[in-house]
Amino acid sequence: MRAILQSETYQRTSAPLPENAADTRFYSRYYPRRMMAEVLLDSLSEATDAPTEFKDFPKGWRAMQLPDSNVDSYFLKSFGRPDREKTCECERTAEPNVTQVLHLANGDSINKKLEAKHNVIAKWLADKTTPDRIVEEAYLSALSRHPTKVEKDKILKILNDAGQKDERAALEDLCWAILSSKEFLFNH
Repeated sequence: MRAILQSETYQRTSAPLPENAADTRFYSRYYPRRMMAEVLLDSLSEATDAPTEFKDFPKGWRAMQLPDSNVDSYFLKSFGRPDREKTCECERTAEPNVTQVLHLANGDSINKKLEAKHNVIAKWLADKTTPDRIVEEAYLSALSRHPTKVEKDKILKILNDAGQKDERAALEDLCWAILSSKEFLFNH
């Protein structure tokens, strides 16, 4: 494991260089892939602090823990969870489609998590967390990185302009923008 993890090949970036921009065959860089449906749903739950509830399963049960595909979830079906009729990974689809884009843009999964009464946004508001700290926490919890100065300045301006009345809506928009970004949706 150590040899693999420390190898130059394993540590390659997904950002193409002029020399390998057209390469799609020889693994001269990492090729970004969308997260599996179950991982994506669990990541959304973790980043918003609003767990997905599955019928007939205990509260806090993760999508990755679901024993079979008989659990009805529009999100998981839309994002390519296999029906598990065969014992082959080829049954899983990773192809993007319009349904996924529409679901991320205005579907229930993200929006209900952002509107939940006891999610991360509610905690920020209850604790009177500063806008500066909110931006840091949002980026760290969703993208595992600090925001750049440009990103932070733009977001802080929007949050400060929102005022007390529209503060919750502005925070929901901030989280939605991060959670529907390519950086969040793809492994790179």
